Amino acid sequence: MNRVLTMSALLALSTTTQALTPAGTEIINQASAEYIAPESMTPSTAVSNVIRTVVQAVCSVSVTPDGTVAQPGQSAALLPGEGAIFTYTVVNTGNTTEAFPVAVQQEAGTIKPGTRVVHDRNGNGRADADEPAVTSVTLAPEARAQLLLVVAASAAQGDAYLNLVSSCAGGENRDANNVSVVRVGPPPVLGVQKTFSPALVRPGTETTVTVTTSNAGQGESREVILTDLLAEQIARGLSFVPGSARTNVGTLEYTTDGTTWSAAETAPVRGVRVRVPSLAPGASVQLTFRMLAGAAAENQQFVNTATAQTGQDQTSGSATADVRYQPAVAIGPVGTPEAPEATPADQQSKPFAVAGQQVCFDHTAKNTGDVQDNYRVTVTYPQGGATATLYGENGQPLVQPLTLAPGQTAFVRVCYDAQPGGLNALITIQGDRGTSNTTSDVIGSVQGGLPELRKSYVATARNEQGQPVPIPDGGTVSVGDTITYTLTIRNPYTLPLTNVVVTDPIPAHLDATDVDQGGVLSGALGAQTATWNLGTLNPGESRSLTIVTTVSARAVDGEALKNTFNLVSTELPRPLPSNEVQTPVWSAKLLIEKTVSAPEATYGDKLTYTLKITNQSATTAISDATVTDTPARGLEYVPGTSTLGGKPLADPAITAGVLAWQAGQIPAGQSITITYQTRVTPEATGQLVNTVIVSGKGAGGVARAIASNRATATTKLNPLKFSPLADIVGTVFVDRNRNGLFDPLLDLPVPRARVLLAGGREVLTDTRGRYAFPNVPTGTHALRLDPNTTPYPPLHVPQDRGLSGTQSVFVRGLTSVDFPLAPLGGQVDALRRTTLTVGDVRLDKAVYAVDGGYVVTLRLTTPRRLDSLTLTDPLPQGAVLKEGRNIHTGTVDAGELNLTYRFDWTGEPRAATTDPDLSWRY
Repeated sequence: MNRVLTMSALLALSTTTQALTPAGTEIINQASAEYIAPESMTPSTAVSNVIRTVVQAVCSVSVTPDGTVAQPGQSAALLPGEGAIFTYTVVNTGNTTEAFPVAVQQEAGTIKPGTRVVHDRNGNGRADADEPAVTSVTLAPEARAQLLLVVAASAAQGDAYLNLVSSCAGGENRDANNVSVVRVGPPPVLGVQKTFSPALVRPGTETTVTVTTSNAGQGESREVILTDLLAEQIARGLSFVPGSARTNVGTLEYTTDGTTWSAAETAPVRGVRVRVPSLAPGASVQLTFRMLAGAAAENQQFVNTATAQTGQDQTSGSATADVRYQPAVAIGPVGTPEAPEATPADQQSKPFAVAGQQVCFDHTAKNTGDVQDNYRVTVTYPQGGATATLYGENGQPLVQPLTLAPGQTAFVRVCYDAQPGGLNALITIQGDRGTSNTTSDVIGSVQGGLPELRKSYVATARNEQGQPVPIPDGGTVSVGDTITYTLTIRNPYTLPLTNVVVTDPIPAHLDATDVDQGGVLSGALGAQTATWNLGTLNPGESRSLTIVTTVSARAVDGEALKNTFNLVSTELPRPLPSNEVQTPVWSAKLLIEKTVSAPEATYGDKLTYTLKITNQSATTAISDATVTDTPARGLEYVPGTSTLGGKPLADPAITAGVLAWQAGQIPAGQSITITYQTRVTPEATGQLVNTVIVSGKGAGGVARAIASNRATATTKLNPLKFSPLADIVGTVFVDRNRNGLFDPLLDLPVPRARVLLAGGREVLTDTRGRYAFPNVPTGTHALRLDPNTTPYPPLHVPQDRGLSGTQSVFVRGLTSVDFPLAPLGGQVDALRRTTLTVGDVRLDKAVYAVDGGYVVTLRLTTPRRLDSLTLTDPLPQGAVLKEGRNIHTGTVDAGELNLTYRFDWTGEPRAATTDPDLSWRY
């Protein structure tokens, strides 16, 4: 029979294999067996004896992870100065609570980094501030602790094999296979370079900021952050240009507050940065962006610093932007404003100029800066002196200030009226922004005076035979007449005149036919100009130029052909005019018809002349016409007899016996008539011929309009002609020297004295004491002076003179009867009386002292005619003749010749007399 036997043992040990039974634990062991007896086939149990065992204390520690030098459990690649943390777990694998010592043991390597062990109580894998370094850790059985091996690499490069070792007290059960490796590689070397381009920025323009960081080391860097903060620059007027940031690698980020960064660009941008995970040796990160210089940024310097950070390392680089304008200005000879200052290229010179004549230099001013500015030009004189006038390109005075944009130029002409001598002028242009530049003008010599310019002409007409006939100076010319102009130029200076040009604008109503000396005629008829390019005129040199012209049919009667020529040269740029010559034009006839009332006359007769003056011009009136008549000798104008068109006309002005009337206007194609009377005096002889001419103003200016022929009227003198009537004339006067004769400079005429003629006729004297009884029958007549019309008594003189208040006279022809009166205050006595007698010719001289000087009377008495007589009465030395004449020449007929004159003299009265000189031809 078979038996089945099952045995079991009861153990008090734990069935786990990961923990030991705590020390002191009692283990009870008893065996039991179950079986089935064959006999009964029922289960039965058999029990052994009981065995009791007590567990002893066991110390055991475990450190993980494991590692060896050959195969480290953990590793870290560091850069010099960096740190690493290795995490270890320490487990109490014994059955009692133990304090396990922990230490770091370097197994191998070339470097020795700093180490410490930190109990990571919170398990976050970091060495927090409240977690100090430990050298042991106390653990209950099966408890564990997380320890951190903190490694700090120095600057040294290489490997370090670090082993975290733990054991039981006394070093038993030591766990020392926990090697980790630290490898410290070559460090990266970052540098930052920053630039502004341009670094000198004008307000309103942009500058490009370039920031570059490069790894110049041998090791790859950790993450690189390249940052440029802009808040300070923005506050001062330099702002970020939106959308302008660029980078070659990495990610761009922006900040609006300098703290929070975002990949999205949000205005205002106050900072830009680039993030790069790492930077290999030799690699670079470049960040660029633009900034705009606002107006507030002007005249400021902006120092900006950018930083690059990798790990704990940070480096920076700075650059400076200068925001300002660069104003600048230049002035120089025209076309070269930027000629180097104070060099020969910046100087203009002329060897010679004339005082009083403007000398001009042309210049160009230029804004060579980068900003608009206002400029002023001034002139000073290091040598000499002048008055300067500035002109612009329009020829008008220069308007200052000059406003010029960058690069803009302006024309500046400086004209000098220089003083004699030399001239050095400094022209300065000054900007409101403080910039300036100079150029200089030099004149070697400035001389006074002007060139001698003289213009003259000769006019000729053609007679009926076609021969040229000179026209007198001042005479009129007609259509077809020739006018030859002569232009004379002389250089009076000690230096030559250069580039001399003479121009002569031909009057519009002349046609030029010829010029000499290489002159050139230009322009159509009526607008011609003669031009001579004379070149150089040496000191003292003279030139004479000629123009031949003819009077055109365009000429208008009465106009004046006015002509002037001009000279210019390098030294005399302003045209210098010559004298003006005028040639009056009159082509139409000015017809004068003159008639006389009688073909024959005798002494005392009156002759009436009639002048008919016709203006034959169909276009031009004569204004301010002057009619001039020259009566024959022996004809005396009768006052008050002039008429114009039958109406009274003022008496003519009488000069040296020539009569001149102002006749006013003679309309074109019309006539005027003038009449007047003359009386035949005893001086008349032979044919009595009167000649008349007319002058006046015509169109275009003053022009003499002379008749083609002088008009004459002739009356034959017939002394034996029967004349039943005669005239009595005379003068009533105060005879201050009681000589019975009227001396005009000594005696006083008596106006409004009444003279009576037998038969009842009477007349009053005029202001000159004169009276007249015309048409008196020939024969003896009695005349009386009314004593009630004058306070002066009659003068009683020797009987042979026959003078008194009542006179009888035989009248024939023109008879003169004077009434001398006695002065109330006594007579004027002669200082001296002189008588010169030559045969039957007698000359009496008397000298009288009067207020203001002396009066001299000369009376020549001759019974016969004296030819070629010369009478001279010299004045005292130093005397001045005031009135009358002291010389007479010509023929004297039988009778008397009376001369009276007055002179001023301050000498001794006794020396006031001189002896007369008398001669004649037999």
